[in-house]
Amino acid sequence: MNLRYLISLAAILGLLFGAAGAQAQPIGFATLPPGAINNVQAQVIAKVVQANSDLKVRVTPYRGGGAIAAAVQNQAAEFGITDVIEMTDALTGAGRFDGRAMADLRVAFRILAFPISIFVRQDSDIQSLADLKGRPYATKWSAFPNALLMSNALLSTAGLSLDDVDPVPTANIIRAAEDFKAGKTDAFIFAVGAPKVAEVNSAVGGIRALSMPNTAAANAAIRAVRPDYFMFPMNPAPPFAGIVKTTWVLASDLIIYVGGHVPDETVYKFVKAVYGNKDALVAGHPSFRAHQPDKMAKPFTTARYHPGAIKFFKEVGIWPGE
Repeated sequence: MNLRYLISLAAILGLLFGAAGAQAQPIGFATLPPGAINNVQAQVIAKVVQANSDLKVRVTPYRGGGAIAAAVQNQAAEFGITDVIEMTDALTGAGRFDGRAMADLRVAFRILAFPISIFVRQDSDIQSLADLKGRPYATKWSAFPNALLMSNALLSTAGLSLDDVDPVPTANIIRAAEDFKAGKTDAFIFAVGAPKVAEVNSAVGGIRALSMPNTAAANAAIRAVRPDYFMFPMNPAPPFAGIVKTTWVLASDLIIYVGGHVPDETVYKFVKAVYGNKDALVAGHPSFRAHQPDKMAKPFTTARYHPGAIKFFKEVGIWPGE
């Protein structure tokens, strides 16, 4: 066996093993800390993608939505999970992203309507959102300022804002839930169906969600806070602690987003794996019952889709155009 042959063989093997190593490299999926429903949903999506494609996905928790967006923008992660309102702020440099717009973010797909409510103890004398006036409630939200918008939207339906509560500074949704559990606040805001909500419900002997009024005026009030907010009815079900009767909650579109730097083929495979496997998503968490595969390509005012996602949506005939 001559030297030239050995060198050529080594080069070929190097290319093969190099390609295999690149293929096995996991893609990063950034999410909120454990306890947040987004964390559970990201774990379920990652499992479904890995089971139905050749992609390897590593789910990594970050302290807040701003850190998730920065991780995707700065290529520390390929995918992230958020609602379209926070992504729009990141794209345009609005709100907490003032002066640091993140223009490289693209939508991979819409997951579902993301329900948010304010909860109180089951035996609380607070019967409506209007009753929160002057009561201790989380403010500041240094690591999760999206909760400022959500809180103001919900309170606006009762003619209130965070200026009308007794302010209790907090950092993020987990801390705020802990403060409520400890009796430091009289109400807390969280995603309906989140593991942390179930934990708090058990710890305090029961909670209930405060319903928004189902009126045109209430709908106009939340849209004045953010045009992409909408009202959503929820009925009692075992996974939804605190929903004790039909309750009108705040909702926005939960999305998976991706860096513009991510190859089209990677995004195509990721979206395809989710599109055809709703049953597996629902088996992972009941919130995915609200997932509508034919609505995965819903158009948004500002946010734009990744070309790899568009390619798949066109193939299955659900691309509406932007």
